[in-house]
Amino acid sequence: PRFSDVAIESVFAGEILGLSELGITLGCEAGRFCPEDSVTRGEMAAFLVRALGLELYTGDDTFRDDNQSAFEDQIETIRFHGITHGCALEMFCPDRPVTRAEMAAFLSRAFSLNRTSGDSFTDDDGSYFEPEIGTLEAAGVSSGCAPNQYCPGELVTRGEMAAFLIRALAAA
Repeated sequence: PRFSDVAIESVFAGEILGLSELGITLGCEAGRFCPEDSVTRGEMAAFLVRALGLELYTGDDTFRDDNQSAFEDQIETIRFHGITHGCALEMFCPDRPVTRAEMAAFLSRAFSLNRTSGDSFTDDDGSYFEPEIGTLEAAGVSSGCAPNQYCPGELVTRGEMAAFLIRALAAA
Protein backbone atom coordinates (compact mmCIF):
# COMPACT_ATOMS: atom_id res chain seq x y z
CA PRO A 1 0.00 0.00 0.00
CA ARG A 2 1.25 3.45 -0.90
CA PHE A 3 -0.81 5.16 1.80
CA SER A 4 -0.97 3.85 5.35
CA ASP A 5 -4.68 4.70 5.66
CA VAL A 6 -5.78 2.89 2.47
CA ALA A 7 -6.14 -0.85 3.01
CA ILE A 8 -5.64 -3.14 0.02
CA GLU A 9 -9.21 -4.39 0.41
CA SER A 10 -10.63 -0.85 0.45
CA VAL A 11 -13.32 -0.34 -2.18
CA PHE A 12 -11.38 2.63 -3.62
CA ALA A 13 -7.82 1.27 -3.19
CA GLY A 14 -7.29 0.71 -6.92
CA GLU A 15 -8.49 4.17 -7.91
CA ILE A 16 -6.44 5.85 -5.17
CA LEU A 17 -3.34 3.96 -6.27
CA GLY A 18 -4.15 4.92 -9.86
CA LEU A 19 -4.23 8.63 -8.99
CA SER A 20 -0.92 8.24 -7.20
CA GLU A 21 0.68 6.37 -10.11
CA LEU A 22 -0.51 9.06 -12.53
CA GLY A 23 1.02 11.79 -10.35
CA ILE A 24 -2.37 13.35 -9.63
CA THR A 25 -2.05 13.00 -5.85
CA LEU A 26 0.61 12.71 -3.20
CA GLY A 27 -2.05 12.30 -0.51
CA CYS A 28 -3.31 14.60 2.20
CA GLU A 29 -0.12 14.43 4.28
CA ALA A 30 3.03 12.32 4.38
CA GLY A 31 2.09 8.70 3.71
CA ARG A 32 -1.68 9.25 4.05
CA PHE A 33 -4.53 9.80 1.58
CA CYS A 34 -7.40 10.54 4.04
CA PRO A 35 -9.97 8.61 1.94
CA GLU A 36 -12.88 9.30 4.31
CA ASP A 37 -12.35 13.09 4.43
CA SER A 38 -14.55 15.26 2.24
CA VAL A 39 -12.75 16.68 -0.77
CA THR A 40 -12.81 20.48 -0.81
CA ARG A 41 -13.45 22.62 -3.86
CA GLY A 42 -9.85 23.86 -3.70
CA GLU A 43 -8.49 20.32 -3.61
CA MET A 44 -10.78 19.42 -6.51
CA ALA A 45 -9.29 22.25 -8.55
CA ALA A 46 -5.79 20.87 -7.91
CA PHE A 47 -6.84 17.31 -8.81
CA LEU A 48 -8.36 18.52 -12.08
CA VAL A 49 -5.36 20.64 -13.06
CA ARG A 50 -3.05 17.67 -12.52
CA ALA A 51 -5.37 15.14 -14.18
CA LEU A 52 -5.73 17.30 -17.28
CA GLY A 53 -2.08 18.41 -17.33
CA LEU A 54 -3.11 22.07 -17.45
CA GLU A 55 -0.51 24.80 -17.31
CA LEU A 56 -1.20 27.09 -14.35
CA TYR A 57 -2.99 30.30 -15.28
CA THR A 58 -1.69 33.30 -13.36
CA GLY A 59 -3.68 36.07 -15.05
CA ASP A 60 -6.74 37.81 -13.67
CA ASP A 61 -7.81 37.05 -10.12
CA THR A 62 -11.53 36.45 -10.60
CA PHE A 63 -12.51 35.08 -7.22
CA ARG A 64 -12.17 37.31 -4.17
CA ASP A 65 -12.24 34.45 -1.63
CA ASP A 66 -9.29 32.36 -2.85
CA ASN A 67 -6.40 34.75 -2.13
CA GLN A 68 -5.37 32.88 1.02
CA SER A 69 -5.87 29.45 -0.52
CA ALA A 70 -2.93 27.19 -1.33
CA PHE A 71 -4.94 26.29 -4.44
CA GLU A 72 -5.45 29.83 -5.82
CA ASP A 73 -3.54 29.21 -9.06
CA GLN A 74 -5.34 25.89 -9.66
CA ILE A 75 -8.71 27.54 -8.97
CA GLU A 76 -8.01 30.34 -11.45
CA THR A 77 -6.76 27.76 -13.96
CA ILE A 78 -9.98 25.75 -13.95
CA ARG A 79 -11.97 28.99 -14.17
CA PHE A 80 -9.88 30.08 -17.16
CA HIS A 81 -10.64 26.74 -18.86
CA GLY A 82 -14.40 27.02 -18.23
CA ILE A 83 -14.53 24.17 -15.73
CA THR A 84 -15.99 26.32 -12.96
CA HIS A 85 -17.99 29.50 -12.59
CA GLY A 86 -17.57 29.53 -8.81
CA CYS A 87 -20.10 29.06 -6.04
CA ALA A 88 -21.49 32.62 -6.16
CA LEU A 89 -20.66 35.94 -7.80
CA GLU A 90 -16.86 36.39 -7.58
CA MET A 91 -16.67 33.52 -5.06
CA PHE A 92 -15.21 30.02 -5.37
CA CYS A 93 -15.60 28.76 -1.77
CA PRO A 94 -12.27 26.85 -1.81
CA ASP A 95 -12.69 25.31 1.66
CA ARG A 96 -16.26 24.12 1.15
CA PRO A 97 -16.73 20.37 0.58
CA VAL A 98 -17.76 19.24 -2.90
CA THR A 99 -21.23 17.73 -3.31
CA ARG A 100 -21.96 14.88 -5.70
CA ALA A 101 -23.88 17.34 -7.91
CA GLU A 102 -20.90 19.72 -8.05
CA MET A 103 -18.62 16.77 -8.82
CA ALA A 104 -20.82 15.98 -11.81
CA ALA A 105 -20.42 19.54 -13.08
CA PHE A 106 -16.66 19.62 -12.53
CA LEU A 107 -16.09 16.34 -14.34
CA SER A 108 -18.51 16.78 -17.23
CA ARG A 109 -16.98 20.19 -18.02
CA ALA A 110 -13.36 19.21 -17.38
CA PHE A 111 -13.49 16.17 -19.62
CA SER A 112 -15.96 17.61 -22.17
CA LEU A 113 -18.22 14.59 -21.72
CA ASN A 114 -21.09 14.42 -24.22
CA ARG A 115 -24.24 15.84 -22.71
CA THR A 116 -27.24 13.57 -22.60
CA SER A 117 -30.92 14.07 -22.01
CA GLY A 118 -31.30 10.88 -19.97
CA ASP A 119 -32.97 10.96 -16.58
CA SER A 120 -32.20 7.75 -14.69
CA PHE A 121 -32.23 9.24 -11.20
CA THR A 122 -35.35 10.25 -9.33
CA ASP A 123 -33.63 12.39 -6.69
CA ASP A 124 -32.01 14.91 -9.04
CA ASP A 125 -35.20 16.30 -10.55
CA GLY A 126 -35.05 20.08 -10.44
CA SER A 127 -31.36 20.10 -9.56
CA TYR A 128 -29.35 22.80 -11.31
CA PHE A 129 -26.83 20.08 -12.14
CA GLU A 130 -29.32 17.49 -13.43
CA PRO A 131 -27.90 17.57 -17.00
CA GLU A 132 -24.35 17.05 -15.71
CA ILE A 133 -25.50 14.21 -13.46
CA GLY A 134 -27.11 12.50 -16.45
CA THR A 135 -23.94 13.06 -18.43
CA LEU A 136 -21.84 11.28 -15.79
CA GLU A 137 -24.16 8.31 -15.83
CA ALA A 138 -24.22 8.10 -19.64
CA ALA A 139 -20.41 8.21 -19.74
CA GLY A 140 -20.15 5.40 -17.17
CA VAL A 141 -18.53 7.62 -14.56
CA SER A 142 -21.30 7.11 -11.99
CA SER A 143 -24.19 4.73 -11.59
CA GLY A 144 -25.48 6.60 -8.55
CA CYS A 145 -25.46 5.91 -4.84
CA ALA A 146 -28.42 3.48 -4.80
CA PRO A 147 -30.92 2.17 -7.37
CA ASN A 148 -32.38 5.19 -9.24
CA GLN A 149 -30.65 7.55 -6.80
CA TYR A 150 -27.70 9.89 -7.31
CA CYS A 151 -27.69 11.64 -3.89
CA PRO A 152 -26.78 15.04 -5.39
CA GLY A 153 -26.49 16.84 -2.03
CA GLU A 154 -24.20 14.32 -0.35
CA LEU A 155 -20.57 15.27 0.14
CA VAL A 156 -17.87 13.48 -1.86
CA THR A 157 -15.09 11.78 0.08
CA ARG A 158 -11.55 11.77 -1.22
CA GLY A 159 -11.92 8.04 -1.89
CA GLU A 160 -15.08 8.55 -3.91
CA MET A 161 -13.42 11.41 -5.76
CA ALA A 162 -10.61 9.05 -6.76
CA ALA A 163 -13.16 6.68 -8.29
CA PHE A 164 -15.04 9.49 -10.07
CA LEU A 165 -11.81 10.93 -11.45
CA ILE A 166 -10.32 7.63 -12.65
CA ARG A 167 -13.58 6.75 -14.42
CA ALA A 168 -13.75 10.22 -16.02
CA LEU A 169 -10.18 9.82 -17.27
CA ALA A 170 -11.14 6.47 -18.79
CA ALA A 171 -14.31 7.91 -20.38
CA ALA A 172 -12.58 10.90 -21.95
